[in-house]
Amino acid sequence: MGLELIKPVKSILEKVKEITNKEVEFIEKSDLKTYAATKLARKNMDAHLIYYKREHDELINHLIAHECGHILRMFGMPQEKRLIPMTDQEIMSNVLKEIETDITTMSKNIPFDSLSQIISLWVNGTVRQVTNLPPDIMIEKWLYDDYPDLRHHQLESIKKQHKEGLAGLSDNVRNLTPRKIYDASNIMNYVFFRLVGFYIKLNLITAYNQTLYVNRGKELANYTEKNYVNTYEGDITMINYWAKYLGLSDWFTWTNFENIPKNYLHTHQ
Repeated sequence: MGLELIKPVKSILEKVKEITNKEVEFIEKSDLKTYAATKLARKNMDAHLIYYKREHDELINHLIAHECGHILRMFGMPQEKRLIPMTDQEIMSNVLKEIETDITTMSKNIPFDSLSQIISLWVNGTVRQVTNLPPDIMIEKWLYDDYPDLRHHQLESIKKQHKEGLAGLSDNVRNLTPRKIYDASNIMNYVFFRLVGFYIKLNLITAYNQTLYVNRGKELANYTEKNYVNTYEGDITMINYWAKYLGLSDWFTWTNFENIPKNYLHTHQ
């Protein structure tokens, strides 16, 4: 494998094996769009696959622990309740109609071929964000509370994520992003950093205090903290609430985990 994993991560990997009866394999993948990605094992798979970038080696212990958190949450539910979000061609077509005005405006400055690729990244990234960040919050709390020896690695990883999140507030990003996507992304980042920062005892929201996202972000954060049921079923309920709150309910649907295409890759930051 070539990865140097610390004791708490090895312990979490053992827990995954115990709960799911499957091993975890690690695969280096240089073209990942996120820090790490997981292919959770279906019935016909011998192992869960965790993909990672070599450039994130210094974060690998936290990234693996975090990905295992997603595995444990899903496999903590009966098989019929293991749902996963998906977007099909019909949904994508409706989303494009929804942001058509912004796309038309941006087409004046961005070549069509480039724009079509960027649109796909925008939409998929937004769906990934709204379907990942709620459980991400609970996973980070779990790691902080239960694995204190992992906290240094966790802190460095979240700081890097925070730096990239703040870059999303820039005028340049705003000018090149459909308004709905830009606003939703920054509200979600605010909620994530507010709650995770509270759990790990670090202020991560100062840069957001003078933005337009504080009021709605604070409202969603308060609801999330008060109403989260800390299970995979609770994840789905909270994801659906976030999606409704942000006007993204029609941007994805849920399907049984065993029904998804063989070439799927479930990605997390």
